[in-house]
Amino acid sequence: MEYSVRVRGSWLVLGGIVLACSGSANRATTPKAAPPNGGQGRSIAGGIVVESNGVELTISEGAVTKDNVYSITRMTGGFLAGWPKGTAVGFVFEPAGQKFRIPILIELPSHGGRSEAMCESASGERTTLPPDTFDNDHYHFHTSELPARCAIYSEEHTAALEAARARHGEVVAKLNGEHKWEIQSELCNPLLFARPNADKHLVEPPGVGGCPAGMAPVSDGKTCVDRWEAHLVELLEDGTTQSWSPYFNPGVIKVRARSSPGAVPQSYISQVQASRACTEAGKRLCTDTEWVAACRGSKKTQYPYGNTESPGACNDRRDRHPAIEYLESNDVFAKLEHPCINQVPNTVFLTGAKTECATPEEVFDMVGNLHEWTADRNGTFRGGYYVEATLNGRGCDYVTTRHDAIYWDYSIGFRCCATRK
Repeated sequence: MEYSVRVRGSWLVLGGIVLACSGSANRATTPKAAPPNGGQGRSIAGGIVVESNGVELTISEGAVTKDNVYSITRMTGGFLAGWPKGTAVGFVFEPAGQKFRIPILIELPSHGGRSEAMCESASGERTTLPPDTFDNDHYHFHTSELPARCAIYSEEHTAALEAARARHGEVVAKLNGEHKWEIQSELCNPLLFARPNADKHLVEPPGVGGCPAGMAPVSDGKTCVDRWEAHLVELLEDGTTQSWSPYFNPGVIKVRARSSPGAVPQSYISQVQASRACTEAGKRLCTDTEWVAACRGSKKTQYPYGNTESPGACNDRRDRHPAIEYLESNDVFAKLEHPCINQVPNTVFLTGAKTECATPEEVFDMVGNLHEWTADRNGTFRGGYYVEATLNGRGCDYVTTRHDAIYWDYSIGFRCCATRK
């Protein structure tokens, strides 16, 4: 029978641990263990080690300067709701974010063999523990800040992650074989499959006006539109997902569109691929009419924010083209597929970063940041991007039709629509 277990580290519940550190707030102190039943503490030279549920926490003398109580909570089964998909067991640490003068050692157990592990900071930043931290069925790492939680992935999920990394390497090798990228500066390495969204806790907020998550109603009353430009997640073999690189074309790899604030939006994608990603999310690309209506908002203005252009409201003016800046060439059309173009600083902004560039319904970045594909079979994209948004029209009238549906480059992204129910 499948069941859930939650063992809380406290004085009242068995199976967790409490580590008490005593002393003055003005001087370094020596930690002292005070674990309840289920936790074991043992002294080491100048410090303490506390063990619970296979986890070891080692705090050296001088690491703390004030009284603190630390706890570890083991999470399994139904208590893993809201944890990363593929987590077999999790550990919650308190007080999350606690700083240490001397790095402490945390040892985490694996799960049925060599599984992978991830720790998340109090601010939500996620770090995958590298393979060289694994030894004798445990992960060993030092940290100067107590994480909020650590997840131990199942063997199935670990295998799926390894398969995904192999695919990523194949994508980089294939595209580099076609385009012969070179490392132009320390700013970016085009041979690295950068996944900046992997370290973010991206969530699609509840929908607005009866629309699905991450969406808002369009003034036509029939349509919902993504509030933010899409980022992609890759579908893995074990049924879980992980972020895709916004700097690489996905090819035939199965990906799904997501709409969240604070993401690096996907570029380097064709209309055909964008349409598939929307379909995978239960949505579709917006028609031209729907896109323009969404851009104009309920007040039907020339720009998302009003009828008069407000310079700087949207990410639509960059003085120097990033291809010139990175590639050190005046031929900006030479390598439009280069993954480093959008990794140059002050190019693509995080979704929703330009808060003024929004409709009354809080649909963001429909002018600037990235061009956006629509469902027009002629290969239409709209809105302009971070270098310019005036050449082919003003504000919501900006439109480009010179490329076919399989074309892609650094400047084009997308967002999805759905029929309002």
